[in-house]
Amino acid sequence: MRSTTTQEEEASSSIVEAPKRSFYRQRHETTKRTRIIRIIGRSLLCVIIFLSVAIITCWLVVFPRTPRLMVETSKVTAHGSTNRKLNATIVFYIKSYNPNKKASIYMDSMKMIVKDYMGLPFHSAIPTFTLMPRNETVFNSTVRVNLIYPFGRPVHSDWIHLELRFSAKVSYIVNRWKSKPRLLEIYCDHLWLKINDSTPNFDRTKCKVDI
Repeated sequence: MRSTTTQEEEASSSIVEAPKRSFYRQRHETTKRTRIIRIIGRSLLCVIIFLSVAIITCWLVVFPRTPRLMVETSKVTAHGSTNRKLNATIVFYIKSYNPNKKASIYMDSMKMIVKDYMGLPFHSAIPTFTLMPRNETVFNSTVRVNLIYPFGRPVHSDWIHLELRFSAKVSYIVNRWKSKPRLLEIYCDHLWLKINDSTPNFDRTKCKVDI
């Protein structure tokens, strides 16, 4: 009789403990799953914070500082001219400065575009060069022009009025990191140049730089 009672008690206890074990097992698995999710979430958060800091650092150190350009002087050499036509070679001397403390500026595919009174463009390619941090360089670019002044508009007292523009693909370099090329537009407007004279009537014309 006692043996039967004992067996019944053990069976009843086993029935009661089974749900408990299942509950504790499920709780343990849920806790483990939650811990893994927390680790993954913290890892992703660290990655996001790191990338954000890197992007902000690159933005503050590299991207905002565009190069500065200035037309130092120029020279117009006429090959043939009348009161309405001018065939000449023009040389521009340009000073460029890199204001960045750590980033070098790589100037690639640079072109000079000169426009006359009628808006006719004359092009000249400029060799690739690199501006080191806090450094400047002076380069010259030569262009051959053939200006025509219609409607009885003569060359004004041996002076010509031109608009100067540059375009280039620029990349910023910090140590071994190099940014993607970006289009750079430079505008140097309203230049009066004296024909066959190395001294124009402008004083270091500052150019507008857009990137």
